[in-house]
Amino acid sequence: MRSLFTTSCLCALAMLFFNSAHSQQSVTLQQDNSPTITFFLVPHHNPLFGLGYVNPEKSLLQIAEGSQFHNEEFKEVESEQFKARYNAFLDEMEIQGENTSGWINKNKYRSKIIFAEDNVAYKILDADDSDAKKALGYYEVLLENDYVSLYKKKAKKLAVGMEQSHYMTPPPKITTEFQDLKADYYVEFHNNGNVKKLSRTRRGVSRLFEDKKNIVKAYIKENKLKVTNDQDLITIITYVNSL
Repeated sequence: MRSLFTTSCLCALAMLFFNSAHSQQSVTLQQDNSPTITFFLVPHHNPLFGLGYVNPEKSLLQIAEGSQFHNEEFKEVESEQFKARYNAFLDEMEIQGENTSGWINKNKYRSKIIFAEDNVAYKILDADDSDAKKALGYYEVLLENDYVSLYKKKAKKLAVGMEQSHYMTPPPKITTEFQDLKADYYVEFHNNGNVKKLSRTRRGVSRLFEDKKNIVKAYIKENKLKVTNDQDLITIITYVNSL
């Protein structure tokens, strides 16, 4: 059994952009292998150097087990001339076309990404409602409405640990693995482009709707609905939109 602990990574986004014309608007891409992950690459500044990670040629991200993607296949995007796949670790959309490849720049391209084959759509939304900064990310669409829309985010994390050893010589081997995080749910009011994270409790969900909170809370309780279930949340938000 190995001990794993979560660590953070620094993401340095490549600043080389190019434009590629498509059917509806210009999509700005980050070229080549951007976003670039810098992850303990310099041995002298590597906190894991003394614990067994001594390969300066590859980052921990590159040697990790598992996948950054829920689905690694590039799939057709509706009304576009490229294929795409969603990177759940970086929260980025990677695309491939006949003459283009790269990562969509979320600040330049705001169209919905629709994978028709899977009947799955992603929208780029802001998780920070202040004007001072933006926290743009991809959110899977569960329900869209002019009043309240519902979204889901299935992220991944990189777990870093070391194999158990009774001795520190030789150093225990460093292990890394991509792991799924629990899905989070978000709502958007009046198509304003900002999302609010839903609580994992009935009371927390109902309080988002202010003057309707008592009605919503009673509806959830009476119908024994779970606020961590896709279909139950769709039922709840559909009810809210009907009030």
